[in-house]
Amino acid sequence: MVAIALCALPVMLASHAQAKKKPTIPTVRWTEGAPGCSFERGADGRLRWTMSDKDFEMTVLVDSQELAKSLHQGFYRVFAVYLAVTYKGTVNFEFPADLRLEYVRHHGVIEHLMDPAMLQNKLQNDLDSKVFETERQIKKHPELKKEKTARLRIDEKEGAEFIEFLSTQYLSSAILNSGNPETHGWVLFPTRNKWIGPWKEREDFLLGIYMKDRVWQFPFSLPPPPGNLILRKPEN
Repeated sequence: MVAIALCALPVMLASHAQAKKKPTIPTVRWTEGAPGCSFERGADGRLRWTMSDKDFEMTVLVDSQELAKSLHQGFYRVFAVYLAVTYKGTVNFEFPADLRLEYVRHHGVIEHLMDPAMLQNKLQNDLDSKVFETERQIKKHPELKKEKTARLRIDEKEGAEFIEFLSTQYLSSAILNSGNPETHGWVLFPTRNKWIGPWKEREDFLLGIYMKDRVWQFPFSLPPPPGNLILRKPEN
């Protein structure tokens, strides 16, 4: 795929040799200073990239400390990205919520967003296993009942909160039109497999939002470059 600035959507011209290949989907990429592209460092410590054209406006939000958070985040050490989409057209448009994240410094591995239903099922199964294992350990060591029960209650509370998050705040496909022009939500990507490996001190990513007629790309790096520190306001 050839990435270009938003201001110049390409006309895909194929040579005779390329004509027999599957057509390449046009790609638009967030580019600093390009028309329709903007960047904001929020007081909440989050980074926001916005890209727009005549049909859409898309904003990608990532916490500046997401690398560190992903190492301790919940049950599965996931990488979280927020996407807000505004549709400017009038006819129905089917937004597929097909997001993919390239881990540039890890051999260019590309991961699809994690399926929320599968995550919920896995989490529920893991919680059930924790309950069984806790009961087994208490029977074997009754003196640890208070400690083991307290730990289990914490896991169950965090699990219930994660399941609610997946049910209510996860990005999903949507039919957009003039009466329903917006969709938004979080998506999660895996951070642990044999291809990705441990985080480096600095990571480069390329987020792709795949649609029927084009791919929107947002390149970003974490942590923010030196000299661009974010003073995070304390949460109330």
